[in-house]
Formats: sequence, structure tokens, C-alpha cells
Amino acid sequence: MKIRVNRKRFFLYLAALAAGLVFASFYGGPVVYAWLYALLLLLPLSCGYIFLNYKFLRAFQEIEVHRVTRGEDHTFQALLENEGLLPIHRMRLMLFDERCDIYELRTGQEISLGSFEKMEFHSGISCRYAGSYCVGLKGLGFSDPFFIFSAELPVLYTFRAVVSPPVTDLADAVLDLENPLNSRGLKSRNLFEDTPGSDMRAYMRGDSPSSVNWKVSARLGELTVRVPDRMEKRRVTILAIAAKVPEDRMDIGFLSRRDYFLEMFVSAAWHFAEQGLPVKLIYPAGKVCETLVDSYRSFMAFYAAAADGIFYSSEEEFAKMEDLANGRGSMYDEGTWILIREDPEPGEDRVTVCG
Repeated sequence: MKIRVNRKRFFLYLAALAAGLVFASFYGGPVVYAWLYALLLLLPLSCGYIFLNYKFLRAFQEIEVHRVTRGEDHTFQALLENEGLLPIHRMRLMLFDERCDIYELRTGQEISLGSFEKMEFHSGISCRYAGSYCVGLKGLGFSDPFFIFSAELPVLYTFRAVVSPPVTDLADAVLDLENPLNSRGLKSRNLFEDTPGSDMRAYMRGDSPSSVNWKVSARLGELTVRVPDRMEKRRVTILAIAAKVPEDRMDIGFLSRRDYFLEMFVSAAWHFAEQGLPVKLIYPAGKVCETLVDSYRSFMAFYAAAADGIFYSSEEEFAKMEDLANGRGSMYDEGTWILIREDPEPGEDRVTVCG
């Protein structure tokens, strides 16, 4: 709750109150005292009226889908209903307009509701950052009849959107790892070497004649071909080092860093998944988790949980991730390690390739 006082109007109110007090002390009478009591009770009664308005006000808001993608347009719906007998005058809408674009509504827009009246709003909405955070209506503003003070009160029903980062080529420039020194023995499930290997199988229609092993075919009495070995690639592990922040911290600086972090993490996973190459992802999902991504299906399973599943459930899990980051993977198998930091220290890079 935020309360703001208009100093100019407040001093005018105090001056009028002082004048009424002096006037009543010299002249008295019902008219004079009625004016004085009206000034004395103006602010307390205004506070009580605002409290009753807020108590009987119901707010509901939603986007037609719970999970969205950053930058996509969706439909936002809000419903405000006055369930009380007292009318609500010139109530102001307060929006999360620093996090999302709501096209048909604006912060400070005034509305009034009569007794037991409801009002429904529809607008396009586009979220600016990847992550999980509240969007839409943030609060409602009320003022006294003479605008001496104003109060901003939070809506009791907020809508938390899960915003996935778009799948981009952000990580391609830093993940060009096609180097023989990085080959560590993992085999691709979908890619094969260009030349036939030592494994055999029966000849099938469409097989290249050059793949036929004539000696084995003569011995077995049937055509046998050599099967290419699965392509050997380097062992790659991506360590996503998320920042440890309070759950209620949702300032623009944090949202911007989380947005870049999630896009880089998803882009790095997709860089390997689209090639059918296995990559191990280590990231905090409450506890430190490991996920193997080696296909489109496994990537989509990871992608579905990436936007709202990055967090630490305890200090111990955060310390475990820090140990992994400082050791640069020494606790795990050797290979190429990619460290993606959400909040790097001065002098550190957001993306570091080790090995």
C-alpha cells in the first residue's frame, strides 16, 4: 500500500481548518460548528469510505493461456465488480506496464462503479521478459473528494504469467565447438559417420553397393552390408548458474537479466538438440537437476519447464551449484563444459566455455 499526500492541498486544508477553529472560538453557532466538524471529519471519513470501497471490490484477471512466449500478442481480460452499496468514484487503474504492454488500458485510467455494478475490460497484451511474474492489474488508486491524499492498494487477485523465451540462435556464436580436441566419445542417436563401420546387417533395397562386404557375403551366402557407426561427438555439459534472489524481487533489472539468461540457456540446448547431439543440462529446479537433451522431444520437455522452473529451494542447493561452478565440472565426467551465469561477478563472462 502506498499513500501520497498533495502538500499544497494539505496545507490549504490545514489553513481552512485553522480558520474554522478561530471562527468557531469567536462566534460559535450551529452553522460555524457544522463547518468545523465537517473539516475535522473530512479525512477520517474519507479513509473509512475508501476502506469500504476496497473491502467490497472484487477483481479478476487472466490471459486466455497461462503459458505464453515473450513478444507474442494475447488477449487480456479483467473484471471489476462493486459488491457494496456505496458507489466507487474515479478509481484509478495501476498496471504492470513496465513488464508488459497492455494496448487498450493505461496506468491512471479512471473508472467509476455504482452500487453492485461490474465492469469488464478486454485488451491485447504482450509480455516483455521471459520468466514467471505477475502481469496485468497491479493495484487500484483511490482519493478523497478534494484530492488531499491518494492511496494505491494492491489487487487481491493477481495473474502470474509463465513467459517462455523464444527459441533463437543467440548461443550459436559462442558454441561453435566443432574441434577434434573436444571429442569425448558420446554417440549421436540420429547422426552417423559418412563411411561404413564394422557392424553388419542384411542387405536391404536401396543400400549402396559400396557398403556391401563381399567377403562376409560370400561366407554367409547372402548379401551383407556394413552399417555406419554412430557419429562420435564431444561430451558437452551446460551448467546454468541462476542467481539466488528473493521470490518477491521482480524489479526490471532482475527481469532483464533473467530474460537473457533463459534465452541463452534455451538457445544453447537447442543448438545441440536440433543436430541430434546429446548435451547434459545441469540447472536448479528447486534442487540441482540433470537433464539429457538429445532430440526434439527431450528438448520440448525441458523447454516446457524452463520459464518457471529455475529456482533454489534451499541454501544448500545454491551452495551445491556454486561448488560446481567454481570447480568447473571437476566433480563430473571430463568433456566440454559451458557455464551460463545469470548474474556474473565483475570480470566474469556470462558464457564461459571450458575444456
